[in-house]
Amino acid sequence: MSGSALDLPLFDPGRQQRAAYERGVSVWVEASAGSGKTTVLTRRVLSLLLANTPPSRILCLTFTKAAAAEMANRINETLSRWATSSDGALAQELVPLTGEAPDAELLDYARQLFARVLDAPGGITIATIHAFCQSLLRRFPLEAGVAPHFELMDDRSSAEALTAARETVLARAREERSSALAAALAEAVQHVHEEKFSEILGALAQERARLFQALGRGFDGFATELRRLLGVGAGETPMGVLAEACADPTRDEAALRAAATAMLASKGKRNKERGKIIADWLAAGDARIVEFDNYLRAFFSDGGDGPRYVDLITAALKREQPEVLACLEAEAERLQAIRQRRCAAEIYAATAAIARLGAAMIEEYERHKASRALLDYDDLVLKTRDLLQRPGIAPWVLYKLDGGLDHILVDEAQDTNPEQWEIVQLIAEEFFAGEGAREARRT
Repeated sequence: MSGSALDLPLFDPGRQQRAAYERGVSVWVEASAGSGKTTVLTRRVLSLLLANTPPSRILCLTFTKAAAAEMANRINETLSRWATSSDGALAQELVPLTGEAPDAELLDYARQLFARVLDAPGGITIATIHAFCQSLLRRFPLEAGVAPHFELMDDRSSAEALTAARETVLARAREERSSALAAALAEAVQHVHEEKFSEILGALAQERARLFQALGRGFDGFATELRRLLGVGAGETPMGVLAEACADPTRDEAALRAAATAMLASKGKRNKERGKIIADWLAAGDARIVEFDNYLRAFFSDGGDGPRYVDLITAALKREQPEVLACLEAEAERLQAIRQRRCAAEIYAATAAIARLGAAMIEEYERHKASRALLDYDDLVLKTRDLLQRPGIAPWVLYKLDGGLDHILVDEAQDTNPEQWEIVQLIAEEFFAGEGAREARRT
């Protein structure tokens, strides 16, 4: 941002806090709970008002409605008290805000602020980011591509609509048994319990902007990029990886049989157990794919899912027949690569399935809202962000908005999500794009 940027701890309630609500600079305040952040925010507003900032040019974005109400109450209570305070009492309150003793003119002006705020069109905007976005969409509905008469869904209505959309998509997947949607459902239920499945689809709905961005080039483009990121070949499946591993001609099967025989003939219990697993798998023939996970137990911990064993055979067998260890280590390296390939293929299959189902659910949910001119809380943020980025329209909207704001204050900024920050950033960029065109210092 333009101007000085201050990063101020609040360990000194006097000098440090006074610097934080210095009206001429842009400030970021970071402090622990209960140290006075809301007080600083409130006093910054009061400081701006004392500097002749019109109330309507101040925008305060809070994280919750309760925080907005708390801040508004604090400001109103302070201004109403100033209106009736004696010169001495009022001067004591103004010195920390201005850094100097007020003259009679400033005292009179401070007493008038309560009436000025009440009389100002719209007053000070103190609202949640969602309330601010809603007001902006009401002001520019056609530019934002929303119905002028749109209604806002509450959390309960949104949850009910999402549940209905999910059930519609799942019913369609069951009915259209040869469709891609049905195949996606069949794949997803192999990996996810029913309760977790609903939870994942709900999470996708919350991140639908990112999902649609990922699917921007169509599902095939998404799948291709996902394969590239995971290193999964075209047409590669978990079962295909296993089939290839079981028929791998590079494996020295004769050496493995000899190693298994040596392990079974040795005295160590661990040698015998692993030797039997290897011998049984080698003798399984066409059933090797089915027995593959059990085969992994001879080389890896946690039932074949864990990291590689430190010792594949006992120390005695290592000394007597070192070629057995060399054979097992070579096979373990091969199997580790296979495990990684299979894991990548499974992640691809599960992710692609969930993405397809999630996209279908969100599309159904969007149809429900569009047919009834409804928006949910996420829509408010996403459509406002899109409005402020829309070519040919955004500059005019920002110009109209820019003409009415000089200062943005964001409460609980650490909880503001990236999409909400994009809105603040877009407004702030316009703040300073034409710096010098107006005399007002904007922060």
